[in-house]
Amino acid sequence: MNNYTEIMSIIDRQEHMLRIDRFTSDFALEFGCMLVERAKERGVALGFSIRKINGAVLFQHMMEGANTVNTQNWLRRKAGMAGAWEHSSLYMWAREQATGQTVQYNGLDPNECVQRGGGFPLFLRSGEFVGIVSASGLAHHEDHQFIVDTLADYLGVDGVPVPEIE
Repeated sequence: MNNYTEIMSIIDRQEHMLRIDRFTSDFALEFGCMLVERAKERGVALGFSIRKINGAVLFQHMMEGANTVNTQNWLRRKAGMAGAWEHSSLYMWAREQATGQTVQYNGLDPNECVQRGGGFPLFLRSGEFVGIVSASGLAHHEDHQFIVDTLADYLGVDGVPVPEIE
């Protein structure tokens, strides 16, 4: 049985541990390419998007097998949720499971936001919310963890906790 409060606490720690120094087009390209290379190494077909909080897409890539309009819609909706709450979409999924508060309950459009993992907020070390990275193609909690693991490697951060999700 999932402990949703504990999952939220762990994701909150992830978000605080994985803050970046800069958010530029160059960062988006470097990190985006790292996501793609890691997916190739693991043999998984994913779609990725890195966007500013205003919605401008700085990087997007659909791997063979993931290059569908459906994947693009998932990326946009996961990013929409992370952008609306400045929390990962997996955090918001756990919150929904714990409280029953749906996308609609929170006044959001389910066509623009989804409470499923794979949208991760990007904060500068100063705490400023600057962007969102999203992934889609695995189980939703695995999309989230794929981003977290890759961002931790990119930043050289060890000891990032991992929520246990059944």
